[in-house]
Amino acid sequence: MKECEYKEQICGSGNHISNILLVGNEHYSEKPIKSDDDWKKYLMDNYNYCKTNKTWSNFNKSKTWLYYQKLIDETIPQRQKPTMRGERNFEEDAFTTELNSEAKPSSNINREGLKERIESRLELFKHSDFIKSFPVVVLACGSYLMNCVEKGVTQINDTFAVEFDKEINKEGVPTGWHKSKEGKLWFTTHHSKDKQKLVIHTWQFSLRYTSAEDREWLINDMASVIRNHLTKLGLI
Repeated sequence: MKECEYKEQICGSGNHISNILLVGNEHYSEKPIKSDDDWKKYLMDNYNYCKTNKTWSNFNKSKTWLYYQKLIDETIPQRQKPTMRGERNFEEDAFTTELNSEAKPSSNINREGLKERIESRLELFKHSDFIKSFPVVVLACGSYLMNCVEKGVTQINDTFAVEFDKEINKEGVPTGWHKSKEGKLWFTTHHSKDKQKLVIHTWQFSLRYTSAEDREWLINDMASVIRNHLTKLGLI
């Protein structure tokens, strides 16, 4: 968190000693943050949550938080589920942060300087012992990231010291490539050489313009991959 404070970047919220790190596009704000004073206040609110281990998700109505909740519930079936309608408690078993250091109402506005902000954030992730401590990282960032060896762009490999799971399965496709029946949803898996870290890259978790069947596939299939990894490590 000291690094985030020094660079005036969003830290995140949730359980600092959990096994799962969820990385989204950027923090949501109801309106664009235009002044330095507003941004500093926004950051201080986030830092205070981070310091006290409080969460921002308790009754958050966003679709992103809804699917984060579903993913963590499916990954850890024995966990204590929310008891109140609309409640979100997934951050008891995960920590959330963002790839873009800016907070805004939508990913589609104010994209100026986005590439530079993401590169700076990835550099922070790469050298952060805190980020390195998570055995599972879910990068729900879609096109904010690219990992294509053929094009010479390997942001995931370089940041998290992992490689795409390129072994070919019986269907003739890499084991790291997962795709829904309708083909609108996907995720890729990447492991460290010692198999201690799993990194998943997928689309942003609002999951708009997709069918209920595809969304259910994504949650169930991804949760199975994460659960198997944590089970092998003896963490669940």
